[in-house]
Parts: sequence; structure tokens; C-alpha cells
Amino acid sequence: MNFITPLDRFTGYGITGYNIFNNLYNLDDNLTLFFAANPNIEKDWDVNKIKNAIDRQSSFNSQDNCFKLWTPSDLFTRTAGSSKYGSLSFFEIDFVFDKEKAGYNLCDVLFVPSLWAKQVLENNGIKTPIIVCPQGVDTNIFFDNKPEDKPKDKYIFINIGKWEIRKGHDVLVQIFNSAFNDDDNVELWMMNHNPFLSKNIQDSWVKMYADSKLNNKIKFFPRVSTQSEVSKIMSYADCGIFPSRAEGWNNEAIEMMAMNKPIIITNYSAHTQYCNNDNSYLIDIDQTEPAIDNLWFNGDGNWAKLDAKQIEQAVEHMRFVYKNRIDSNPAGLQTASYHNWSKTANIIYDYMK
Repeated sequence: MNFITPLDRFTGYGITGYNIFNNLYNLDDNLTLFFAANPNIEKDWDVNKIKNAIDRQSSFNSQDNCFKLWTPSDLFTRTAGSSKYGSLSFFEIDFVFDKEKAGYNLCDVLFVPSLWAKQVLENNGIKTPIIVCPQGVDTNIFFDNKPEDKPKDKYIFINIGKWEIRKGHDVLVQIFNSAFNDDDNVELWMMNHNPFLSKNIQDSWVKMYADSKLNNKIKFFPRVSTQSEVSKIMSYADCGIFPSRAEGWNNEAIEMMAMNKPIIITNYSAHTQYCNNDNSYLIDIDQTEPAIDNLWFNGDGNWAKLDAKQIEQAVEHMRFVYKNRIDSNPAGLQTASYHNWSKTANIIYDYMK
């Protein structure tokens, strides 16, 4: 198989690309690797596998099936002469642009991470066969681990995901400040570097939190180099909080589940594939609204509407897990054990071999 993907340690696409590549390679090492963007290899990755797959470019079979992991707007290029063309893309809104439709229609098979995504494509008139292919979590990195030096009396919430209105960062600060007061022994940890934003915009996000009522209980974390470092920071947290308007999958939520942590999350978009009332504290969504952030979304599609009701429900969830010191999630742990990268790769391999 010829596999086109980004490989980098900075983006969800790049990290997903490595995990799928690594597991496809385990199934069949006759895999030729092509980059969809400039690579940035994490030091913990298997460099020998990557090198071997790249070296095959000099002798690859152009008629081998081609699988591409990349954005919906750039599915037009593939390895020339390939017999079958399949793709896996992520998206967050319920609208498909004409350019994306054209790319989808070039494919012989489409892989999507959730039933929600499949329904969006079908509702937008995509006729290419669509396979639901849930993404995974590396439980060798993200596992139940409670550090001995974690403060026993302090309850820590964590949010990970690049600064965006889409991820609800504009309301999360309000939720946290409404849920608690100075007497509550809580903290909110924010790990949200966004490489696609200017420094001024990122600073304005930080300022929103730093100027808030409970600013002394909010901590900011810089980008780290590896997924193992992300896991280490997560291990100190008690609960994940993700008031997102829309997600293509939400790696961090299922990673928190794999670490046996409770999560508070919106009941909307792709993560409904694995989030439910048993493993999550759900924020109910009653309506959608035009997706507008004046950066990447300009109202062409819709996402979840976070109104007073959703904010209050999130506040109640935060208060509940804090008051009851909920710091484990057995149902989430079981969910994460089911969603592994080996299964993801096997679904792709079975349709693309």
C-alpha cells in the first residue's frame, strides 16, 4: 500500500498519521510512505520503520492501492496509477464545501472517525462508500497513573486543545469562575498552544483567563515535545473539561479516559462515537448555530450552541466531581481499551488491501 500522511508531533493529523502508519506497518511492512506536509518526527517514534517505508519510494509499485490521511480540501493528489484510492479526513461542522465534495468523489472509499461524520457526508450528498473507522489511543503512553507527589487535597481540572472558540475556550473561563470561589481547593490547568495563531492572539486568550476572578487558580502550560510529556501532565489532573462546540475526534478526551479520569464534555459531534452517559458527564446540546470565529469558520456550517443552559450544566458537573472527589472513570477506561490504533489500522487494511 502507498500511504500519504503528515507525520508531526504538533497536530492531531500528524500524531494520528504516525499511529496509523505504525500499526499498518505492523500488518504489512510492504508499505511505502509519502508525506502530505513537512514532517517533524517525535523522538519516541520508531524511526527505523519510518525510514524503511520512505526508502521504498525508489521502487514502489505505482499500481498499489493508495490511502491518504489528510484534510478534506486536499484529496485531489494521490500516487499515480493506484488501483484503489481511499482517504481519511476530519471535519467539525455539518457543511461540505464544493471543493471537498470534489475530493471525496475522487475516492473509491472514505473512512470517517464517527457515525456523526458519516451522517454529515451523507446529508451533504456524498455518494462514495463511507466506512466508520473510529480512532484509537495509545495505552502504552496514556494509562492509569496517579503520581505519588500529586497534592492529595487539591482537585485539578485540565483542558488540552489549541486555543479556539470552536473548543469552547471563550466559555470555559466563565464556567470555571462560576463553579467555584476562592475557598475551593481547585485548579484549572490550560495546555492550549496554537501554532496557527499569532502571538498577539494567543496572548489575548491567556489574558482572558489571567484577568478572571479565579486567576490565582489557573495555570498555563507550554507546548511539550512528546506525547509522553503530555501524559505526565495529564496524570496530575483529576478531571478533563471539554466544552467544545465541535470536534473531528478529540484525542485528549479519550486519552483522559485511558488514564482513568472522568471527563465533562459536550454531547455533540464526532466524540459522541465514544462519549456517553456511562463514561462522561455530558453537556446536553439543544440547538446548533452558525459556526463563526472569523478565523477558520465563517458561518458556512453549524456547530453546537453553548447557551446559559449548557454553561450551567457544565458548572453543575464541575461542582459535583469536585464535591465528591470523583477521580476515576472505570467505564471510560473500558471504552479506551476498545479504541486502540490496532483496530483502526485493521479496518483500513481490510478495505485497502
